[in-house]
Amino acid sequence: MTVHEEYLKTIKKFDKSWKVVHENRLPLLKEIMSWLENPDKQLKIIHIAGTNGKGSTGEMLNEVLIAQGYNVGHFSSPAVYTNREQILYNDEQITEADFLKYFQKIYKIIQKHGKKLTDVSYFEWWTLVGLVYFADKKADFVILEVGLGGQQDATNVISNALLTIFTKISYDHQQILGDSLSKITAIKADIIKKGATVISYNGQLSEVKQILQAKATKVGATWYAGKSPVITTLSSAPTGTKVRINGEYELFLGLAGQYQVLNLNTALQAVDALRTLGYQISQRAIIQGLSVANLPGRMEYDAKHNILRDAAHNPDGISALLAAMHAWKLPFKPTVILGILRDKNYLAMIEDLLPQVDRIIAVTPANPSRALSADELAAQILEMDTNVEVAVADDPTAAITLARQIRESSETMIIITGSFYTLRAVKGIEF
Repeated sequence: MTVHEEYLKTIKKFDKSWKVVHENRLPLLKEIMSWLENPDKQLKIIHIAGTNGKGSTGEMLNEVLIAQGYNVGHFSSPAVYTNREQILYNDEQITEADFLKYFQKIYKIIQKHGKKLTDVSYFEWWTLVGLVYFADKKADFVILEVGLGGQQDATNVISNALLTIFTKISYDHQQILGDSLSKITAIKADIIKKGATVISYNGQLSEVKQILQAKATKVGATWYAGKSPVITTLSSAPTGTKVRINGEYELFLGLAGQYQVLNLNTALQAVDALRTLGYQISQRAIIQGLSVANLPGRMEYDAKHNILRDAAHNPDGISALLAAMHAWKLPFKPTVILGILRDKNYLAMIEDLLPQVDRIIAVTPANPSRALSADELAAQILEMDTNVEVAVADDPTAAITLARQIRESSETMIIITGSFYTLRAVKGIEF
């Protein structure tokens, strides 16, 4: 059996269910971590939670720290095109061979303690492998992004953090996290650890900020008291955003979308906090790192084919996408390949999107248990707005074929959005 075949066979066996509603998960994971000699205690961890912006903020910090010369582990989810995107070391995905090596090391240890492979869920396996891998690599920093919520999330197995960062907190996963912003925030706030410096998104709602601050005080963490940088947008395009920082210097941010300026604000506060803690980060590293920041499936622009892939998966994500489109002053309303999960607030997403697009090609995201079917999506769109042209694509190849036909008679931008699983569905299909 080849390494690739063994890798695919292994991850296929993982329990794919989310365990964040099970209160017994963290005690189990903490026990496993003790059997592994607590790799998290060897690491300087930057823990990031929030509803939107975790990936962007994490990527900005990742690139700045790498540009400074640090060795950086980066754990993020969900993966868009390949599962190994979740574990990066200096921007390189963990290899299939290394994943198997660390998985087998952990598996042998949990077997000795009477546990089975399926006693650990999919996301928990990736979290454990990532932490052991980064510790073995002796990473200078580890950027660890929460998967879902915070309190019962597998990443909350860590016992300490250098920084705890909260990106924008809003409504999402209400069926799991609660139906009020205060409940959602309290669950996310539970990742705050004693001794950490806590940084919050600059536009955080006051009730959210108060809950975070109260939790920080309660556990003995330090609330970041530095100044928020003044960021002026100079120009915005699908390729990225040019900004001026504090009126002192200019830089190009490789992540497109005006909302990224707010995430940049958070990232720069984190840089300042690290400097305060004694870590060297130069202005050159900030400029160089941010210029190459990029994320699979987040404002990912293909200039050759004028295609934008953006996994806007909730109302906030769609609003941010629409704001970016407005800033770019597109000559034509775009054609959108859209696939949405039924457990999202898809009515609000569709309502915001419809006035801003010319036509929608409905697809079914690559998640059978959660997907809103292409037929259901198309029917909902037609019920809400009969002026938008709607087509149903039976499969991802058909969606691209339809978009290609439209392109033949128009220079309109093609946008693929609605979910990470939508992007995954059209993965690898040439335009």
